[in-house]
Amino acid sequence: MALRTGRRIFWWGLIAPTFVLYALIFFVPLGILGSESLHAGAGGGLTSANYAAFFTDGVTLSIFWRTVRLSLLITAGCILFGYPLALFMRRAGPVLRLVALTIVISPLLTSVVVRNVAWLLVLGREGMVNALLRQSGLIDGPLPLLYNTFGVVVGVTHVYLAFLVMPVFSSLLSIDPSVEDAAASLGASRTTVFWRVTFPLSLPGLIAGTTLVFVLSMGVYLTPVIMGGSFVTTLPMVMTDLVRNQFGWSRAAAFAIVLLAFILIVLGLSSRAEKRIERMRGEGA
Repeated sequence: MALRTGRRIFWWGLIAPTFVLYALIFFVPLGILGSESLHAGAGGGLTSANYAAFFTDGVTLSIFWRTVRLSLLITAGCILFGYPLALFMRRAGPVLRLVALTIVISPLLTSVVVRNVAWLLVLGREGMVNALLRQSGLIDGPLPLLYNTFGVVVGVTHVYLAFLVMPVFSSLLSIDPSVEDAAASLGASRTTVFWRVTFPLSLPGLIAGTTLVFVLSMGVYLTPVIMGGSFVTTLPMVMTDLVRNQFGWSRAAAFAIVLLAFILIVLGLSSRAEKRIERMRGEGA
């Protein structure tokens, strides 16, 4: 009994620093944020006015849904380019796989300012894309590729692609090739094998990557500022303006809590979907 108690104390002693660290860098600041969101201002009493303003001021709620729409477009872009790339990496040899992995990871190793300035040079009115299209005779005037939703989606998709590719690639690697070979040996075409075997088995990785990209996109700030200018407004930009220019700390805190609550709901739905897929697999087995 004493030995069991000693082991329990030992393991709790190993875990305790992690709990303390999380408390200091996450739970304590979150508690302060929640407390600040319920105050009317300096010296003000408790109030829910800051939360009510999110839904009733006529602007913030529409910006929130615009942020959700932007995140969905970014997520769709990552799926469109990321899943085929992960599939290619699974089937490629070691050298090609390393090259593809380097291309996917490299945006994360580059400064966000440098990366966005490079995109300005590529997508600008006198940038590489418009110059090539004009020289080829496909367009007469420059296309509006910057300072709009398209420019922001391109810039964010470029860097967040890695967060979708890696979970999907890991999920694809875990698929036993003999399962696909068995389906093919029974007369299934390559398309049928993919949609009936490969794709369903890779769904956990796809759901994880999709959730990660969507959640990160909901909080992205600098890229919309640089590549969207004043033409694309997101909720993080509104909160930053409240703090920097209007000194509306309490209202910004309330908006942040609402955004966090929405993200937690998305994470809960994603976790539920993954558990349901695992349950269906177990029943199928």
